[in-house]
Amino acid sequence: MAIKTFEYCSLHYLNQWLTYDMGYCQALANGNNSEKLTALKNAGGFYGIARNLPSKYDEKKGLARYKPVLDIIDPLKPIQFENNLVKEILEIERRISEKYGNRSVLSLTTKFLWIKIKQPILIYDSQARIAVGTGNGALDAYYEKWRKEFKANQKEIVGVCSKLPDMNKYVVNQDVGTREYIREISDETWFHERVFDIYLWNKGNNA
Repeated sequence: MAIKTFEYCSLHYLNQWLTYDMGYCQALANGNNSEKLTALKNAGGFYGIARNLPSKYDEKKGLARYKPVLDIIDPLKPIQFENNLVKEILEIERRISEKYGNRSVLSLTTKFLWIKIKQPILIYDSQARIAVGTGNGALDAYYEKWRKEFKANQKEIVGVCSKLPDMNKYVVNQDVGTREYIREISDETWFHERVFDIYLWNKGNNA
């Protein structure tokens, strides 16, 4: 199967943002407690990571689903990750893992952290890891390779994303996805990074 182009990946992520990620991010940024928990549940389902947090560690203990996760990530601010990004992520992973039977939750942690604060978080995913060629669980090496490959492709990705406003008639939610809104978000570096994520996931899946 052919690897998807950046053009494909940019429109794919735009529609994913409008359908899923936008709502998750808005809820964690501005929602009440119930809305934040619902966003985590929905994101867990969409990203296929719910199985990594068995309900016996929250609901079956009388807690709301994902309440231990929300308690950990809700107070976090981007500034906390500026000095030693990987170390801070691994500490958050350790805390979440501790609440859920000491399971491996690195990918899940980066996905929930990205929804919470976006940059400087990069999502760690098994398919993307295969695409960049790093070992399982080696977050430092993964981030280094990811950034190197992103930098090599960044100019092309930015150029592709600059054309997205002209594709507004092809988006899933045209009420929100106006030309002006698409121009605003597709100019953000975090958006370019997520387009690259989609590219890597497709590349890793075809490896």
